[in-house]
Amino acid sequence: MGDEEDLEGEAVSVSMEISGNYDEVMSKLATEDEGSTSLVSLLDDLEQLLDTVVRMDGGTRSAIAQQLPEDMTVSFDAQAVVDTLQVLERYDLVVLEGNTWKPGPKLTAEE
Repeated sequence: MGDEEDLEGEAVSVSMEISGNYDEVMSKLATEDEGSTSLVSLLDDLEQLLDTVVRMDGGTRSAIAQQLPEDMTVSFDAQAVVDTLQVLERYDLVVLEGNTWKPGPKLTAEE
């Protein structure tokens, strides 16, 4: 036990080498990201929605829906925008002031 206490606060560095042909190495590295691939399009759409709210510095659900990029994975009408923004509001990413959705504390803190 004394040895563990003496090592607390010591810097540790670990390195790993993966060797082999390109395809084998890439397949080993790709397995780490497999869990999130099903959410990639959702996260991209959410990011574009938030970027739109920030770029507009807020707006009504209809105004935001009109300003969304056309290359989003799914189309957002005014109701879909408000449904999604209500979820993002729980994470302090947006706030509703009257009928205007604005960037929330977490987005404004990043600026």
